Amino acid sequence: MKKVAKIWFSVVFVLFLGFMWMMVQTFKPVRNVQPEDVLTVKGTVTKIEEGPGLDLVITLKGDEHYYYINRGLQQGLTVEQTRLDILNKTVTLYPIKRWTIFTRDGNMGHISKLMLKDKVIYNEINNDIHEKTIQ
Repeated sequence: MKKVAKIWFSVVFVLFLGFMWMMVQTFKPVRNVQPEDVLTVKGTVTKIEEGPGLDLVITLKGDEHYYYINRGLQQGLTVEQTRLDILNKTVTLYPIKRWTIFTRDGNMGHISKLMLKDKVIYNEINNDIHEKTIQ
């Protein structure tokens, strides 16, 4: 009986460690974003709205991901001006690339850089070829 109990507790312990790693990976804050930490997504903007936590939410045509600029409304962006700038236009988004239980394809949706053609609208990436728009 002791051997079965040790095996059972060992399996439960390994599963617990795996679960904790997954939770830490999923809810780890996004800080110090580097160019290799992002994906490149191009698409036409169909909707821009305010999200929870003063986020700026952007919807792309034919893309089911939830894209947002974290606390974008606190960083000088407005829904109205962003609509004027990019609504119904093709933009390039640079969302965070990280696997989590909720983002199995690696596209986290947190926008680190937003560009319209060659114009940078928003950029929080360190060591990027374009200047950061936030400090």
